[in-house]
Amino acid sequence: MLERNSSIEVVILDAKMPGMDGIETLAEIKQKHPLVEVIMLSGHVNDASAIDGMKKGAFDYLMKPVDMDQIITKVKKAAKKKRQHEEKINQARLK
Repeated sequence: MLERNSSIEVVILDAKMPGMDGIETLAEIKQKHPLVEVIMLSGHVNDASAIDGMKKGAFDYLMKPVDMDQIITKVKKAAKKKRQHEEKINQARLK
């Protein structure tokens, strides 16, 4: 989806998925789309996974179940961060 839609600002990604896990997916997203913010979700208390996700560029790491208001707040903050990074890049290009 990210390849087809450059307007995506935030991805909400589960840490445990069949096939490629969330940490691997996060790394691929950040490699190909470094400005896209990723919010990781997990139902398992695993500090190593959370730390690894944050090191690989996750915006935040939330434990399930997550309150919908909390997700909405995090998505808004992550989208704002992405737009600020894009604005800085655009300003630098103009200079």
